[in-house]
Amino acid sequence: MHPSREELLDTVRRYYDADTSSHFTTATSPQAARRHERWARWTADLRDWDALRDELSRELPGYLTGELYPTTDGGPRCLVYPPEGAVEWVVVGCVSLLAPVYFIYGVQYTHEEGGPRTPHVRFEPAPAPMAHPARILARAIETRWGYSALPRELAETPVPLVTGWREPPETTLFHALFTNTPDNLP
Repeated sequence: MHPSREELLDTVRRYYDADTSSHFTTATSPQAARRHERWARWTADLRDWDALRDELSRELPGYLTGELYPTTDGGPRCLVYPPEGAVEWVVVGCVSLLAPVYFIYGVQYTHEEGGPRTPHVRFEPAPAPMAHPARILARAIETRWGYSALPRELAETPVPLVTGWREPPETTLFHALFTNTPDNLP
């Protein structure tokens, strides 16, 4: 069972500022300091995270895994890439350091003639090629940490906070709990 909307809103208010004033000073806000403390504790012992990546390598032979953990975000992201060829999609599993929830989403790429690939974030159920790795990743997160999946409707709840350079009214629980740049992947 995941925390309620009100519990999650109360939680993220402890870790993000309500305005951008802290962006223009060298001082760290109390909210940012609390978030950085969470990250410091998490990065001090990455054994569970490494074990998750090892488990995914065993469960998804041939697939590539990666990770992102920018400390401006609400938690780390595990990336699962397709086994061969050009990267057409990536499955992303986000684990929040702020609440016992996770979220799985996909990024699909379109390639433009002579131009860069364009990422498209997909929060809806994964299409066929992404469904299997998404299920494996979700099961691994639930088993390892006991976290529950955050429903999309709850993830899209607006929050009056600034996450990175994302400001209200664009900011949602997803941005605060996980990442403000879901399409920014290596």
